[in-house]
Amino acid sequence: MTVLIVNPNPAFDRTITIPELIPGAVIRTVDVETTAGGKGINVARVLRSLGQPAPLLIPVGRDDSPRYQALLAEEGADARFVDIAGPVRTATIYLELTQPRVTVINDAGTPISSADWDAVHNAILSSVNAGDLVLIMGSFPPGLQPDALPLLVTAVREHGAHILLDVNPQWLAASLAAGPDVVTPNVDEAEAALDGSSAHLMDSHNDDPAGVRERAVHAALELCTRGAQRAIVTAGSAGVAMAIADQVFWVPAFLIEPVSAVGAGDSFVAGLVHEWMNGSIDATHDDESQWRSAVLFGAATSASSCEQVRAGGIDPERVQQLLNQAAVGVTS
Repeated sequence: MTVLIVNPNPAFDRTITIPELIPGAVIRTVDVETTAGGKGINVARVLRSLGQPAPLLIPVGRDDSPRYQALLAEEGADARFVDIAGPVRTATIYLELTQPRVTVINDAGTPISSADWDAVHNAILSSVNAGDLVLIMGSFPPGLQPDALPLLVTAVREHGAHILLDVNPQWLAASLAAGPDVVTPNVDEAEAALDGSSAHLMDSHNDDPAGVRERAVHAALELCTRGAQRAIVTAGSAGVAMAIADQVFWVPAFLIEPVSAVGAGDSFVAGLVHEWMNGSIDATHDDESQWRSAVLFGAATSASSCEQVRAGGIDPERVQQLLNQAAVGVTS
């Protein structure tokens, strides 16, 4: 069993440290760092830190391909690239020094042609064997119809592989009827997928923990009702809800002092996948204790990532420390 991480809409992550973000002001930066970005890249980064192989498959616009590939090579990523037309988009991340606040602005990306997407689709299927786990992570470039993803989900499952989706709400909604093995949206994304609304602004972190928990539990159950085999809905500092059919359980978050929550959901997915790849989950049987343990590992991985600036940055020793705290009942 191997994992394949697909990042359909990669980005340059431009992390800009500033004293304070003041709308309408002229602001001088303190520091700027550019890294290869995207949800799949973050997942691969965490898995490598945990000692897990993390092969990536990424469509990269040829205008920026040399630079993007060089950034991934610098960090030791194992990546296969599909050449497509256009540039690579940019995600701008503002990190403030005066308060624990991070603002992220994601470009939509360059439209992709049907021929280029066909090349991506075929590259995925040519890399998949029975029993493998395929992760589809993040947004999709403009120009595609959402039915492209359910077609891919169906094809991957016909190959005998498992598929996990952590994608934007429109694409998640379109894919539920295809029966993905696992979906892992945050609560804002889950609700947007279920009610057909926009998720341009994520604000569940402003809600009270009890209210967020109730929303996450409801969303996880409804995602399963609409076709997901298993639905895991992350709810930030409140915790994580997981539903399997009509059963649901809750794992509380860990008490930490966050530096940046950018990529926290991606780190959660990486922790979950780490346990899956290590054989802690038997995907042919829904053993609640196995899944609960894997979700807890994912929550600890996510918490560790929130203590670092770079998306996908974790400390494996810190993950274990958090798990040890959970073993004696100290989470949130």
